[in-house]
Amino acid sequence: MKTKQAPLPHLRQAFLEWYHATTLGQILQTIEASFLQGSLNPTYNQKILQVDQLGCENLYIHEPFIQNFFLVGREQSPGPYVRHIIRANPEALPVASETIDILILPHVIDFEFNRHQILHEVERVLKPNGRLFILSLNPWSVRGIIQYLPRRSSFWRPNFISSYRLLEWLSLLKFDAEFSAAFSIASSKVIQKPDSVFSKSRANLSFAFGIKAIKRTYTLIPIQPKWISTPGLVPGHMFETSE
Repeated sequence: MKTKQAPLPHLRQAFLEWYHATTLGQILQTIEASFLQGSLNPTYNQKILQVDQLGCENLYIHEPFIQNFFLVGREQSPGPYVRHIIRANPEALPVASETIDILILPHVIDFEFNRHQILHEVERVLKPNGRLFILSLNPWSVRGIIQYLPRRSSFWRPNFISSYRLLEWLSLLKFDAEFSAAFSIASSKVIQKPDSVFSKSRANLSFAFGIKAIKRTYTLIPIQPKWISTPGLVPGHMFETSE
């Protein structure tokens, strides 16, 4: 008899418990927060939206920007640091279109059913040239490769999304996206923008990765047809005779 699979939001809760309670989870938490802290760089008038709580927001959202930081998700627990909490479905964000400057998806795509709809919502609420930051678990990590062993982590899924597929999805939504960092819990390091063969191989086997993307808008410029004028045929002058 097959056992009933836990709903994906419950798997994310299991991930967060591992994230905060275990040594490896805390290593990942620290290096991911370091990546966000060095990458967000908001200005004072920019609105920051994060979908689903991570529990370490104080490590990458500085005090002057708390007033413009909004947290939205199904089950958010109020804390002393986060002041704006919205309980809502990530697939239908209660946010006006093109009003958000920076949006953070921290391990949301990993544990949601309708990933495409969430990304469509992200594209909708971001302003033109708004920035998107995604943290995601890597299905090709060593832990991912041995996922079918009996002692795998309770939150690990066989269908996590690879960075390559995620970049393809973002491209279809007209984002300029890049694989920005890989997070190695074995070495406690962030592999920034891997470009060499060695760094790429390490990144491909890292436990998690980070993607940066910018929402682009393309305006179609109408091209006016340029007609080539031809000499008119004037009656009575079609043939000329010489005297």
